[in-house]
Amino acid sequence: MQIEPKLFSQTLIQGAMKYPDKPALTCRGNTVTYGQLKLAADNCSLKLLKCGFKKGDKAVLWGFNGIEWMVAFFGITQIGGVASLMNYGLKSPDVSALSKMVHASWGVIGGNTISIVDPNAAAKTLMEGGVPADHIFPATAFVGMDAFAPIPEEGRKALTDAYAAVDPKDSQVIIYTTGTTSIPKAVLQSSYSVLSNCEGAMTMLEKNIGPTLCLALPTFHSYGLMVVNAYLGLGRHIILTPLLKPDTLLTLIYDNKVTDMCSVGAIYGMLTSMPEFEQKLSGQLQLCIVGGGFTTPVEMMRFEKLLGGGKLLCGYGQTECSPVITVETPDDPLEKRAVSVGRSLPNHEVRIWNADTGFAPQGEVGEIVVKGPSLMNGYYGLPQDKQAIDQDGWLHTGDLGRFDEDGMLQFSGRIKDIIIRSGENISPVEIERVLLEQPEVREAKVLGAAHPIWGESVECCLVLRSGSLDEESFRARLKQKLASFKVPSHFFLYDAFPLNENGKLNQRALHADMVRKLYEANLTAAVNEGLRILDLRLKNRNYTIVPSCSMIQQLADQIGFDEEKAGQIRLSVEEMLTDRINNAFEENGEIRMEVLLMPQWMRLRFTDTGRKYSLEAEDASISARIILANVDAYASGENEKGETQYSLDYQYNDDFNVKDYLMRYKEK
Repeated sequence: MQIEPKLFSQTLIQGAMKYPDKPALTCRGNTVTYGQLKLAADNCSLKLLKCGFKKGDKAVLWGFNGIEWMVAFFGITQIGGVASLMNYGLKSPDVSALSKMVHASWGVIGGNTISIVDPNAAAKTLMEGGVPADHIFPATAFVGMDAFAPIPEEGRKALTDAYAAVDPKDSQVIIYTTGTTSIPKAVLQSSYSVLSNCEGAMTMLEKNIGPTLCLALPTFHSYGLMVVNAYLGLGRHIILTPLLKPDTLLTLIYDNKVTDMCSVGAIYGMLTSMPEFEQKLSGQLQLCIVGGGFTTPVEMMRFEKLLGGGKLLCGYGQTECSPVITVETPDDPLEKRAVSVGRSLPNHEVRIWNADTGFAPQGEVGEIVVKGPSLMNGYYGLPQDKQAIDQDGWLHTGDLGRFDEDGMLQFSGRIKDIIIRSGENISPVEIERVLLEQPEVREAKVLGAAHPIWGESVECCLVLRSGSLDEESFRARLKQKLASFKVPSHFFLYDAFPLNENGKLNQRALHADMVRKLYEANLTAAVNEGLRILDLRLKNRNYTIVPSCSMIQQLADQIGFDEEKAGQIRLSVEEMLTDRINNAFEENGEIRMEVLLMPQWMRLRFTDTGRKYSLEAEDASISARIILANVDAYASGENEKGETQYSLDYQYNDDFNVKDYLMRYKEK
């Protein structure tokens, strides 16, 4: 199938000609027809041209899903502009930095998390990013009373000239990746890449597409943008959701008699957990498309049963491929759809690559690589060696997968997520599949964490269906299906995993929280055993006593002992060192002094090679009696080397929690 290059403007022109009075978009109770959408986009384009907008100019488009957002998108792109699609949940510094990075010179602002708090903050943010104040418009400016005014003859000529100057392969969209790296990449897409993706996906699904779609995805995301254009190209009615809230979604789908839905697995999971889902939507929803696969095969089967005849289709994609790479069809059996992400789009080639041996045969796991008309034009501003498309035209996704015997792709994880434990490569996806087979588990995510001995440890975050986790039994079941080195070291429980504005797992936030929980767990174990925070070796010299005692007093003060108690601790240490240095050592002797933090007390432990003595002896020295008067508990014995050890224990104040103190220190 040959895909002919098309422009975004052609989607609107064809829609306005074929279905002028048919509803195109509905949002917040407002609806525009295909004819009105085209007219509003033309008036938007004309307004921009009159203000000096030129082909190739970059305009930040920043707002919640809405009719005004779509009007601005088409208004910018159909005259050759580049729409820089900004995540509506980003903070001001991020938006400014990204605007500056791509050299944006225009801005269109809708509702976003910044403007809700302060209506003036969003414009200020763009100005800080280099956008002139007179080049910033509210999105509502393009859907006002004059949005549907007829275009005068001179305006029509200006628009026609602007359309004619646009090449379908020009970069017209900038979408920022939302991976696990701290700095997003700016992906350059063209109308050719986006609309080729639309045509390929709809070729596989068109006979199953219903009349009304609920888009439960942000349009600033590549997936949402592609779906909007695909359904508009087929003349369907699209219900846009400003925010992804399950309770309002359910009502929206029911009231608008929605037949199709497009979202991510987490949103579908939230919908099915609502008591009214089956009563209201069973038999109504016919086609539910989910990006990136469902949580588990069992959950997918349960969801499809609740649909009462509808189909749930998974797909796989990347922003760099505008974005769909593979998609399932309703003709694929459920048992296949539950464990795969579909087949490649027409006119796109998807292969499995091994860096050492080249293209891999069917069944072998390797990197997923893609070639075809949907590929991006590249990453904005990055040199060739940082681009993801090689010299032969293959996009290297950085993801792992394999093709089964029916040509369906099975996703195996991300190369960068592979955990290397003691030299062994461990796939988190493999472990997650086993975890999700366990009846008590609703969601699972396996992550790596730095480890001083193994390099990385395998850690697990879980959302349970209910109740608590019997870890001993749970771990025993995992060992029946996983090699021992793949069984997670810890299991961290969550009520729900954090999501980003796209409704996808916020892996960066989850990993950061997991690392914090892991630190706390390790800290608890260390404190229970006695966390050594200081270890000094003092030579047999009196002048070592003063600085050592001063250090211990400052430490006691920091840990929360009051001034009197800190003074008593110092006095005990001074008398202990004085007694041992003066009475128990030869000239070359040495004392080891350790400070250990225990759950309820601080322990000072002294080790020396001198003659053992007892503080409680009848002939004990004055120093010994002073020590006993100031210490809460005392013990003596021998270590594994036969050396004498003395332990002096001091109880913390009642309101002091040593673990909380150390956690605060870590956060600082």
